[in-house]
Amino acid sequence: MKRFIARKKIKIPRYKVILSKIIIFMLILFSLNIIVNIYIDLFLSNNMIKIIKVNSFGNIIDKYSFNSNLLYKNSYGFNIYLDKKVSSDNSNITDLVIDTKPLVYIYNTFQTDKYTNNYYSSYNINPVITQASLILQEYLKKEGISSLVELSSVAKVLKENNIDYSLSYRGSRILLNNAKNENNSLKYFIDIQLSDNDYDNTTCMIDDIAYAKVMWVVGTDNTNYLKNEKIVNKLDNDLKKFNSCISKGVSKWGGAGYHGVYNQDFDENVMLLQVGGRKNTIAEVNRTLKIVAGTLAKYIKGEI
Repeated sequence: MKRFIARKKIKIPRYKVILSKIIIFMLILFSLNIIVNIYIDLFLSNNMIKIIKVNSFGNIIDKYSFNSNLLYKNSYGFNIYLDKKVSSDNSNITDLVIDTKPLVYIYNTFQTDKYTNNYYSSYNINPVITQASLILQEYLKKEGISSLVELSSVAKVLKENNIDYSLSYRGSRILLNNAKNENNSLKYFIDIQLSDNDYDNTTCMIDDIAYAKVMWVVGTDNTNYLKNEKIVNKLDNDLKKFNSCISKGVSKWGGAGYHGVYNQDFDENVMLLQVGGRKNTIAEVNRTLKIVAGTLAKYIKGEI
C-alpha cells in the first residue's frame, strides 16, 4: 500500500489577494459602465428622442446628449455647443455664458420663479425662469445676435451684500454692473420675468396652438422712462404684427406700491419683459420667445 503524502498548501501573500480583488472589482465596474452607457445610448436613440421630438414644438433634434446641463437644448431642437465662461476678479459673483462680443445681456431678477411642470419633470428638467433666458439666447444666436445669460445666483449676491430679498433688484443691479464692466460691447439688457395672472390672461391661442403672452413693463420712477417707453413701444408694435393677441402691451408701473425703477435708470435699453405666467409651460414660452427674438433682432439691426 502506498503511503499517503499530504500536499503542502501554497500560501498566497495577503497583499496579492487584496490586489486581485481590487482588480476584479475594477473590471466589473468598468464592464458595468460600458453596459450602462450602451443601454443609455440605445434608450435615447429609440425612445427618449421620440418622446422629446413629439414634445419639442416642431423642432428637429440632430444631436443629443445625456448630460442634464445640455438636455434643455435638445428638447427645444437647438444644436448643442459648449458655452465658454468668462472669469474675472469678481468670479465669486459673475458666472456668465458668453458668445463672442455679446450685444445683449439676458438676466432674471427673480431666478427662482417657475413655469408649470409638465412631462419635462420626468427628465429632471426644472422649468425655472432662467430657462427662458437660455432659450432666448439660442434664438438670438440664430438671428446672428450674440448674447450672454446671467447664471450667477441673485440670492447669493443678496446674501453676500446683506440685502433683503424684497430688494432683489439691487442684487441683479450688481450683476448688471459687473457684466457691463467686463463686456463693453453690451448695449441691450433684458430682464425676463413671469406674471402671477391666471392662465387665460397669460396665454394666446393662434391656430389652436398655445403661446405665452408677453408684457413690457416700464418703470416711471426713473429719468429714462420716456426713452425706455419709446423703445418698447416699437418692439411691441412689431411683435403684434405676428398676431395682436401675443402681447398684452406696454404697462407703466410707478408710484405707491410699485418699485417703479426696475434698473431702467441704468440704461435706456434696459427692458423688463414678462413672458407668460406660472401656469404656462416651457413649450408655450419657447414658441413666444422665437417671435420675440425675431423682433429684438430687427430692432438691434435698425430695421424697426
